[in-house]
Amino acid sequence: MIFLRYTRVVMDSLFTKILKREIPAEIIYEDEYSFVIPDKFPSMPGQILVISKRQTPYLLDLTPTEYTGLLTTVNHVARALDKALGATRTCFVIEGFEVPHVHVRLYPCQETSLILEPRQEATATSLALLAKQVREALGNV
Repeated sequence: MIFLRYTRVVMDSLFTKILKREIPAEIIYEDEYSFVIPDKFPSMPGQILVISKRQTPYLLDLTPTEYTGLLTTVNHVARALDKALGATRTCFVIEGFEVPHVHVRLYPCQETSLILEPRQEATATSLALLAKQVREALGNV
């Protein structure tokens, strides 16, 4: 008798392809558990993504160490965004739906309310400038 084992093939997400450097992106920061890029389709100026290195769509599927590592990066980058862009505060949302890969959208707010505009593709120049500003601020946080 032969038993065949079912193996689900998981395709690399857009973020995994960026992490593997198959798709170009402005990688602002990278550590053992996460990496950070400007959002190519921001709802507000300065929007950043903090992405888990392990591809899973659900935050609670991360190990406790991965979870802590991801949120530590969120904290570090949010403080850098506040400094780099003069944000009043940076809000965030944890996602994994549109791209089935855990990621955190950081919204640097200039006012006390969060106003999101319809998403539009950012230019390569604006992404590079934002990445430069945040990298510089990360060195000073």
